[in-house]
Amino acid sequence: MLIVLAGNGHVLAQTVIENPDALGPSCLTPDGKAGVCVPNYQCNFETNSVDPGATIDLRTQSCPHYLQICCLREERAGSKTVEEMPQCGFSNPGAVELKTKPTLVGEAEYGEFPWMVALLRSTAPDQAWSQDDYIGGGSIIHPKVVLTSAHKVARYTEAEIKCRAGEWDTTNTDENYLTQERQVEKIIQHDDFFDLQVYYNIALLVLKEPFIFNDAPHMGIACVGKVLPPPGTQCFTMGWGKDTTGKYATILKKIQLPLIDSDQCQHSLRNTRLGSRYLLHPSHICAGGVVGVDTCKGDGGSPLVCNVGNATVARYAVIGLVSSGVGCGKKNVPGLYTNVPFLYSWLLDAMNKEKLQSKTFTYE
Repeated sequence: MLIVLAGNGHVLAQTVIENPDALGPSCLTPDGKAGVCVPNYQCNFETNSVDPGATIDLRTQSCPHYLQICCLREERAGSKTVEEMPQCGFSNPGAVELKTKPTLVGEAEYGEFPWMVALLRSTAPDQAWSQDDYIGGGSIIHPKVVLTSAHKVARYTEAEIKCRAGEWDTTNTDENYLTQERQVEKIIQHDDFFDLQVYYNIALLVLKEPFIFNDAPHMGIACVGKVLPPPGTQCFTMGWGKDTTGKYATILKKIQLPLIDSDQCQHSLRNTRLGSRYLLHPSHICAGGVVGVDTCKGDGGSPLVCNVGNATVARYAVIGLVSSGVGCGKKNVPGLYTNVPFLYSWLLDAMNKEKLQSKTFTYE
């Protein structure tokens, strides 16, 4: 039986599998019916009693692994198939939209930031995670292009970097869908990038092979913002870098931060070790300044995304890239992010020179 589901920019298909040899351990569904433990994507969302919008919060289920759900035997389904290129900026394509939770710092849901990429040394093991090989974060803006901060890749050659999409829990290789890794063919960084002050801190990684979105609803493409939202806008950033206690995240972080007015940010940073003559560069924007809420070491290159959708459908665009800061999570000390809208024309020019379409990351 084939079931078609409409997702955010995706068309998905599920096929019920009748193979009894592939069933997992027995369990009881929340309403007390006999079932089997399977990854949540292998259960028919249309008829199973489990809410697909909550399937990632499964630590209370009766299955032995937290990424499995208890599914009725006759409702067990096959993999989802993406029939078309995903539209940019939608969270967790084909399942749920990004949920604004009360906590400012927490764990992202599986697939919540589907454009997120981990930059790794090319010597890193496939699928498995080695903290020593982690370089930083990036965003898919085209099947063959990752957007990141120049300071994260300036000291590497193309042969030394690979990009992993679809990662979430770095301690687990049994997630619902496999990660995808691609080698870097070309690094394009802004000609005016200044490492010491991280001005014009932006780079593109052109991949040797494109990411494939078929059977990968946990992956997607980021929109890129052309205009900065007003100060006070609540945005999100993410990464596998350190938290404010100095411990590296294992599950992708989700951090909610307000955008800070440029004059206010400059004033705040002049009260730090940067001194009274510090000038905020136009290629920088600021966010944060809340105690214990911040990106930190290892998060460089990760996106800062803000909602560009409407009241009913959230859609997110990259308006910043994690760049630098004075410490992590200090009161009234915002973090510095690359001002992506300020550098939008550079991005378009770079894509055009590579004969790559920019419509993948544009939105109305």
